[in-house]
Order: sequence, then structure tokens, then C-alpha cells
Amino acid sequence: MRMRLSLVIVALSASCGSKTSAPQDAGADLAFADDGGIDGGSNACQWSGAPGTCISTTSCAAMPGYTSEPGSCPGPTTIQCCIVTPSVANNPPTPTGYKLMQQSMVTPEMTTWAVMILNDPVTYPMFSTTTMTFGAQPVLARVEWHPPDFNNSAIHRGVTLYIPG
Repeated sequence: MRMRLSLVIVALSASCGSKTSAPQDAGADLAFADDGGIDGGSNACQWSGAPGTCISTTSCAAMPGYTSEPGSCPGPTTIQCCIVTPSVANNPPTPTGYKLMQQSMVTPEMTTWAVMILNDPVTYPMFSTTTMTFGAQPVLARVEWHPPDFNNSAIHRGVTLYIPG
């Protein structure tokens, strides 16, 4: 059973100008230039830890497989962070040598650790991993897309815990 930490992230992390990968589409660059160049030409952004590019919502909508997300880009509301559309199908396979941790094995300390990771999309962007040992139990945490659940009506950022297997 996969541990799903499904917290609503109220304040989305903005890091326009940071060194992140962005959609590589000549049309996106052209559309951005047409939008007025927002912060001096630096258009990289992150939304919930997913790398993207600050471009017009119209330009992003014209790119199949991409979605505009608000709150991470300077300028008018028509400029948003264009990211690869969140999908659980984009999650990497289970890390080699690990298996999903059963919910019954998750301690309150592990939950606190996972929530800290969840709430820090700059340090822990999408698909990043980190490990910690709790007593004698090594645990690997990976940030992944989680499907809708009782707390979230859409695909959302979550932390999955794994143990050596």
C-alpha cells in the first residue's frame, strides 16, 4: 500500500529565474518574447516543484501535453508557469532495490518528515528522492504525482515512502 500524503499546498513556490529545465518549444520562446519579456528574459519557473516556463496561457494551451498553472510568474494573470501536465503515468518506476512501505509501518516521525519534504518544493522538486533512517529502518522518500483522493480533487504533489526490498 502506497503512503499518500495529500496536503493542499496553499502557497505555491515561485522560483522564476532559477536553474530548472523548461519546455523546449520554439513557439513558446517566441510567444514569450511577444508577451513583453517579463523579468528581463529569465522565464524559468516551478509550480509545486515541477519545472516550467513563464509564458502566456494561450501559448501554453497550444502545446499538447502542457498545462498553465497560476501563482509562480510575475506579470499579468495571462502569464503563467507552463508545465508538463501532471500525470501519475509520468512517475518513475519503484526505485531499484526498494518496495512500497506499508501504511501500517509508517510512524508519526516518518509522517512529519514526509510533510516537511512535501512542503519544500524548492529543495525537493518533483521526482527527487532523499533517505533517512528511523531506528534501524532505512526509508527512501520520493516526491511524485498522486491521484485524486479524499483531500484533493485533482492530481497533486505527494510523497511516497519506500523501504529496502
